[in-house]
Amino acid sequence: MRVERRDDGNLVFGYLDTASADLSGASDTVLVRARTGDEGYAADMRPSRFGALSGCDISGEQEIRVMPRPSPAAPRPGHLLGLLVSGRGELEQDGRLAALAPGDFVLYTGARPFRLELGSSHRYFVLSLDAATAGHLASADGAVTANAALPRSPSGRVLAAMVGELAERAHGFGPLARRDMGEHVSAILRTLLREASGAGAAPASGAAGVFDRILGYVDERLADDLSPGAIAAAHHISVRHLHALFRESGTTVGDHVRRRRLERIRRDLLDPALSHLPAYVLAARSGLGEASHFSRVFRAEFGLSPRALRARTGTGTA
Repeated sequence: MRVERRDDGNLVFGYLDTASADLSGASDTVLVRARTGDEGYAADMRPSRFGALSGCDISGEQEIRVMPRPSPAAPRPGHLLGLLVSGRGELEQDGRLAALAPGDFVLYTGARPFRLELGSSHRYFVLSLDAATAGHLASADGAVTANAALPRSPSGRVLAAMVGELAERAHGFGPLARRDMGEHVSAILRTLLREASGAGAAPASGAAGVFDRILGYVDERLADDLSPGAIAAAHHISVRHLHALFRESGTTVGDHVRRRRLERIRRDLLDPALSHLPAYVLAARSGLGEASHFSRVFRAEFGLSPRALRARTGTGTA
């Protein structure tokens, strides 16, 4: 962490974007003001890395206000997940105010104004999100930034518990385990964002068993023909009934199949045991055999190309 004292507060950077050597290149620059007196800013900051996610465990004794101050020359600030481990706090963004108790998380972005208040004797764990998850959040962030209801949803409770454990044990994981944990956090968060947008609702109770079997069938046969007709025939239901089951859950057959294939390919791209296989081979193994189409839909889903994903995480060749 680097701190530059100014008349209006303290510019802090390098707690997430640890590669930046100066303020002009840092994407994580914030203005921190102590709430009492003309104090400098001091905190214990422990950065960590979980694959594509950057994290920082921040402990301080000052009551502070934090606001974004990105440099125009820096890359566009990304989306963040902050978990209050201890103390009290609140975050305001996009006209909403989320009060934070220990164990609560909040989603926000450094690309728009926000105000984060942390009380004295606080501990705050923040994660910068990977491009794929940030893309999902960007498409729904009118509803999810500073949304106090998210941590109380079923997926939100799971996510809060996992991020809390990650904060406690971040430096006890080895390199591969840290990468896996980042993937798990991103997957749960994407599930939460889909639920917040209205997708992922449970179908009527009488159809839940059939729908579960269909979802399992899709996951086990990603390389096969997964057209609506083929899926419906395998489960002895009409195509109309199949479409209705997916519609009740807020998605379509085609969208679900495409997303599951892309998620499997993304997981394989990050698997060190598969680093010797080109991306197009992994795509073909999951049912996306046309290379240019695969690259286009992968970028649309995750915000970067297969080559860029592997380059960022150091896993294999494109």
